[in-house]
Amino acid sequence: MAEQFDADATPVHEADPPTYDGAPLIGNTLQLVREQGGLFEAAAERGDVVRLRLLGLGELYQVNRPDLVERVLVSDRDSYRKATQTQEDLGDLLGQGLLLSEGELWERQRERIQPAFYMDRIADYADTITAQVDAAADDWSGAGTVDVEDEMKALTLRILVKSIFGSEIDYEGLGIRETVGDLQEPGQPAKQPVARMVPRWVPIPMWRRYRRGIDHLEGVIETFVDARRGEADEHDDLLSTLLAATDADGEGMSERLLRDELMTFLFAGHETTATALTFTWYLLSQRPEVERRLVAELDEVLGDRPATFGDLPDLEYTERVLQEAMRLYPPVPQITRETTEPVTLGEYSIPAGATVSPSQWAIHRDGRCWDDPMAFRPERFAGEDDRPAFAYFPFGGGPRRCIGQQFAMVEGKLILATLARRYHLELVSDPDVDLSVSITTRPVDPIEARVEPRVDH
Repeated sequence: MAEQFDADATPVHEADPPTYDGAPLIGNTLQLVREQGGLFEAAAERGDVVRLRLLGLGELYQVNRPDLVERVLVSDRDSYRKATQTQEDLGDLLGQGLLLSEGELWERQRERIQPAFYMDRIADYADTITAQVDAAADDWSGAGTVDVEDEMKALTLRILVKSIFGSEIDYEGLGIRETVGDLQEPGQPAKQPVARMVPRWVPIPMWRRYRRGIDHLEGVIETFVDARRGEADEHDDLLSTLLAATDADGEGMSERLLRDELMTFLFAGHETTATALTFTWYLLSQRPEVERRLVAELDEVLGDRPATFGDLPDLEYTERVLQEAMRLYPPVPQITRETTEPVTLGEYSIPAGATVSPSQWAIHRDGRCWDDPMAFRPERFAGEDDRPAFAYFPFGGGPRRCIGQQFAMVEGKLILATLARRYHLELVSDPDVDLSVSITTRPVDPIEARVEPRVDH
């Protein structure tokens, strides 16, 4: 195991964190735009907490040590809140959904929603997942070359929509994929500079599409909520579960909160899983020996049939492949919080109102936590380990850990197992992938692969 951390060490004095050098005026902004992951890794070499300067955001304190991340997300969490920039970027879309809400409201909503993501409920959604994955596997027959990210986003969004509203929803007819694309447009690499510089009230085409997208999704939600009221017990989808959800006082959520939570799931609930799968396929294309071991497990467990929910406990290596892909390419590369009071992290003092960013990207690739950290080795997740608790946190951590973690892992394993059993993806695009500046880890250029059917499948 790599070097251990002395989490209990008491600093001799408090100091300002080191600053990672950038350009005059714009600081580290250009470095972030050109190579997001490279900036995070280079900054981490300066220390456990490093100050970056970003245009439009100001100073950002990148946290690069597991025990300090635990302080931010768990033990000292009352000294932090969701970052103001995140609220400004997503507030009109997500409202007071779980991603953005704080305090007592967040606690009540988490209590109401959590049962919808217990494993017994996820087992109910699994039939929807497997049906959609089997259909996608059939569609890949003769597909030729595909944009891997686009394929994974289309599949995970379809699964999510049908898990929320029921398998009978007219997904294509309602134009949900196109609408979600309009909502995500401001976060695309080429559009982010415009999104930062042009206020949303300016009627440029991108913001008009964004506003129409919100209105359209709100209309879809309202239609299904109205139709489902009074008959929730007749359905086993996520919407029915949320309609019946109550807190400890027996109180359900308001129409507005229901809208906010459903918008949160639709906007944010599929892209991270798609990202994890995109980079899983990319890494498998680079390591044929890992792919061979994965396929051997699938052949042994599944034979000539698709994967089901009941197979998941036996697909141990399949799970490790996903875990390792999320280590090297965490779907969310950093978490942002804002200090509510002056805090101390390690030997460093951080002022109130500062943006603090625990960095999955830096810690997941830190040689102090991981032996040979840049190698794609799924077997490192086999059995017990002595790594710090926050050496690996692709779903965040603490009370605000992603509520959909188990759903995402079930979905990811079923997708990977079903498609990898039948197909090999041969990378045809540039193997050197540049990453965009985004809430999620995304390739700047498409990751393209040729779909090759496996013999006897």
